[in-house]
Amino acid sequence: MKNMKTVVGMLCLAGILSLGMGTTVFAEDGDSHYPVTITTYNYENEPIEMTFEKAPEKVFAYANSNIEELLALGLGDKIVAACGLDGDVREDLKDEFDKIQYMDTKPSKEEVVAMEPDFIAAWYSSFDDDWLSDVSFWQERDVNTYMSLNSAAKGPASEFPRTIEDEYEDILNLGKIFDCEDKAEEIVDQMKGEIDKVKEHVEGTDPLSVAVLEDEGDSFRVYGTETLGGNIPETLGAELKLGAENSENVGAEDLIAADPDVLFMINYDGFMTADEAIADITDNPAYASLSAVKNNKVFSVNLNEVYCSGVRTYDGIMTFAKALYPDLYE
Repeated sequence: MKNMKTVVGMLCLAGILSLGMGTTVFAEDGDSHYPVTITTYNYENEPIEMTFEKAPEKVFAYANSNIEELLALGLGDKIVAACGLDGDVREDLKDEFDKIQYMDTKPSKEEVVAMEPDFIAAWYSSFDDDWLSDVSFWQERDVNTYMSLNSAAKGPASEFPRTIEDEYEDILNLGKIFDCEDKAEEIVDQMKGEIDKVKEHVEGTDPLSVAVLEDEGDSFRVYGTETLGGNIPETLGAELKLGAENSENVGAEDLIAADPDVLFMINYDGFMTADEAIADITDNPAYASLSAVKNNKVFSVNLNEVYCSGVRTYDGIMTFAKALYPDLYE
């Protein structure tokens, strides 16, 4: 018994000394994950460090990417409110989505404050003075924030191209914040695995030329190399016939002159269906000479798969890959 008391006393003394020396002392359950520090941005596009002492418990989420990422990570029970969906939530997440408080209209900043969130996941545009205000407003109230990287968090696309890698980083950062890194890595690894499969398939072959366009009536918006819509097909081994240098709008004559092997037209929920986006090209006699029209190589991709896509990055990868390399998916 005397020896046992001596051992206990020595352990207590060691604990006291370690506290005095600034050693990190973990909770009794041995959880060494927190604190966690991640880099996010403010409205001035300046990087800032956010430190989390524990997993957030009350989350306000804005836009498809953030809402769907949280649901895919199994964090629906942490969402106190969400808004900003463009169309329906992804099919495999609908059951979990039905359990959260979704708002059809954006709440005011004051209403969000009243929710008493401890974390806000949103887009760059959310933090302007007209809505949520800059992240400093929330930091002063002990509310951490995260700004989706491809939403212009770092700055304009001309200086900071939108990439698949940044979509990976968003998912992995949320995994770190909520201590569910294994699930986040699983989601990202699925995307990387599909890309690796395609790269192996096309190795040693001539690249297909593509164009990714959105019909704006009198011209086409180009999803070029600095956009996610251009980065995905390039990552899959295709070559941008329009938008390789910049994403300036082009006219019908430019499209006809470029004559890409494969053409992708953007569709977006509530405004234009995939069939309508394709028909804009295939049903117009002006484009009958296009190789993509002659060879039935005009496809459509949903905007949510190529802009701040989150977990739908995988859907975008699959949309492009199956259209470009159908023999790989037979």
